[in-house]
Amino acid sequence: MTLLETGKRLTVLQERMFRIRLLEDRLQKLCDEGLGADLHFSKGQEAICIGVCAALRETDYLVTHHRSIAHASAKGVPLEELLQEVLDGKAGEMHMSFPSQRFMFCWQLVGTCIPVAAGLAWAVKNHLKTDDIVVVFHGDAATANGQWHEGMNLAAVQKVPLLLVCENNHLAGNVRPEHYQPVKRVIDRASAYGIDAEVVDGNDVEGVLQAANYAVSYVRTRGVPYFLECNTTRLGRHKQGQGDLRTREEMEQLAELDPLRGLEQPHGLVEEIEAVIQRVQAGGS
Repeated sequence: MTLLETGKRLTVLQERMFRIRLLEDRLQKLCDEGLGADLHFSKGQEAICIGVCAALRETDYLVTHHRSIAHASAKGVPLEELLQEVLDGKAGEMHMSFPSQRFMFCWQLVGTCIPVAAGLAWAVKNHLKTDDIVVVFHGDAATANGQWHEGMNLAAVQKVPLLLVCENNHLAGNVRPEHYQPVKRVIDRASAYGIDAEVVDGNDVEGVLQAANYAVSYVRTRGVPYFLECNTTRLGRHKQGQGDLRTREEMEQLAELDPLRGLEQPHGLVEEIEAVIQRVQAGGS
């Protein structure tokens, strides 16, 4: 049975979204107890990485930004390896790398992942000479960073097989888009570089998967970049060391957009995650 087998797709994708949500909820509790680091979570945004990664081959490469835990899980990094790095590793969540799963790099500085991903895509096409692609995740605020524009220019000029996925949660920490985004749609910036682009509902995992299937095929067959803007909402704080300035009323409205709203939690998943966390904390395997 394959991941995308007809009739099984939504159930599998929902379970994978829940795996991220429940994992990050448990890590949040550890942070609240002073046992976790200054982590960045993806609550409310899980449909994007799950939908996109479901469209990839195992041999495709992934590069991402500081909100990396969800992406590592979506790319298939084993839970115990991921938790060992997040809870007890030297690199931590913003500098993890799991090459065996083709989860290559993640970056602390906003926008830095774009030129690195473009360089990796160039190497895949011109040095390795395979038809694998590189996908890079970033936020909407990254498009206000100079390195984002340098990477976009490089990807367009060099015609590299790069799928750029913007998780547009309409926030830069607590800053609203009117203070960093002079265009109505992020894809308007991508289009300025001659890169084809599409906007999708990032809270609809089936819609993301459908768009990602097209985008992945486009990049793989043509060997050129494509830009996917996924509108979503972050349902938690930016990071542990920073409060959230949104009102309770606003958060209640945003919760209506939760991709997991109304869905039944998979049986036994909490216990599975808890058992792995306990083993990692005990230093066992």
